[in-house]
Amino acid sequence: MKALFFISVVVAAALAFAASSGAATSTQTVVLSGWRESPEATAALKNVIAAFEASHATIHVEYEPSDNYGQDIESDFAAGTPPDVFYVNSDVAPDWIARGYLQPLGGFVHKSDFDTSQFFPVLLNGFKGPGGQPYGFPKDWSPLAEYANDELLAQAGVSAPSTWSELRAAAEQIRAATGVTPICLSADWARLLAFVEQNGGSMLNDSRTAATIDSPAAEGAVEFYIGLVRDGLAAQPSDLGEGWCGQAIADGKVAIAFEGNWLLPVIKGSGISYAIHPMPSNVRRGNLAFTVAYAIASSSQHMQAAWTLLSYLTGREGMQLWINGGVALPSRDDVTPLSGTEVFIGEAPISTLWQFGTGFDNWFWFADGELASVFAGTETIDGMLAAVQSAVNAALARS
Repeated sequence: MKALFFISVVVAAALAFAASSGAATSTQTVVLSGWRESPEATAALKNVIAAFEASHATIHVEYEPSDNYGQDIESDFAAGTPPDVFYVNSDVAPDWIARGYLQPLGGFVHKSDFDTSQFFPVLLNGFKGPGGQPYGFPKDWSPLAEYANDELLAQAGVSAPSTWSELRAAAEQIRAATGVTPICLSADWARLLAFVEQNGGSMLNDSRTAATIDSPAAEGAVEFYIGLVRDGLAAQPSDLGEGWCGQAIADGKVAIAFEGNWLLPVIKGSGISYAIHPMPSNVRRGNLAFTVAYAIASSSQHMQAAWTLLSYLTGREGMQLWINGGVALPSRDDVTPLSGTEVFIGEAPISTLWQFGTGFDNWFWFADGELASVFAGTETIDGMLAAVQSAVNAALARS
């Protein structure tokens, strides 16, 4: 009996060891990639990854950020060796879906009962393909907001402007009272288009099948925007000795700038007293929504593990950890934003997604070049709008 008992114990131990060894060898490695973030964002993401691995013992996440993400990921797609889970900017999502780079996620959503109802619709819709099939879920986002230097506004005796007329009037008072350039504006459609929206215009029609930028509403918006610079009430960052408007306001060189959540780490460390307000309105409220999704490569060899990771990163628990890292805004309304960022969240219902269908790269740099020419005085507003409309329609036709 003792011998049999000893044999039984040995067999049980061997089986237990084999089981534990089998569990260890069944661990899958999922490669996660995106562009290299700031040190703060990298630390926050690594914290989320650590929490995921702690609760998912059979999945190891290999985080491989890239310093040249756009080129590297395209090379990976061409070679058939993309990362399993990766970043997708909203502006390239239509092209990547059309090229078959992204795995459709509807089946995973259905099988796992993943709740998509909590995502802000404007963001969620940016990563849907034909038939409404989801191909990614937004990890975070930011609209634009009006940053104001409290001290300079107080010196001028003005409140933060909430309309175009108030913005111009406040700028005139700020210039007269302080001698500081009131506003920083960039020759960038990623800022100007928010003003076009505020004036009732748009880049594309609702079905995204034709350009609508050559319109009286757009012309009025560009005239207002350029007019602030022409009249000395605003300046480009280069004219202020800065690389971008966010740094210009952080350095106290202007009283007002229009930037997103990405400015917060810079301005918080600047020492200036500031406040964040909604974008000014004209005939309506309008803003832009910039977002990035997590997606899965259609050629991934670890589909289920990749989905497990993606659904954690974009689910309530994982996203809350990411937001608590202090570098992003939640793309879900059941995730609590950091204190002080409520203004941004309130812009979601009136924001237009920074996405313009397939072929975006074929015309966007041309459009920004045309805008720079208008700023330089070598192109008329009417000429620019007509040229951009033609370029957008040509790109849509090719795609």
